[in-house]
Amino acid sequence: MVPPGFRLFQLVFQLIALFIVVFALAMAAFPRRMTRWRTRGPDGTTRIEPSRMRPLVTRLMGVFVAAVALLMAFGSRVILP
Repeated sequence: MVPPGFRLFQLVFQLIALFIVVFALAMAAFPRRMTRWRTRGPDGTTRIEPSRMRPLVTRLMGVFVAAVALLMAFGSRVILP
């Protein structure tokens, strides 16, 4: 028998993992918004755009982190008793 406090811990663990999934998928869906900076230059506002490789890596890492977080959320019942 598992104590009720442990069930609460498991539920919180799964909710945090699902929260991470949502933000990781947002990072994968909108990599340009996550990698754009605005600074103030001498002529006013200046935009700094990263290379084309950075949004691709941001997208891949978002999908990877979401997959790991989903594994944590739904595989925790196998790992944790």
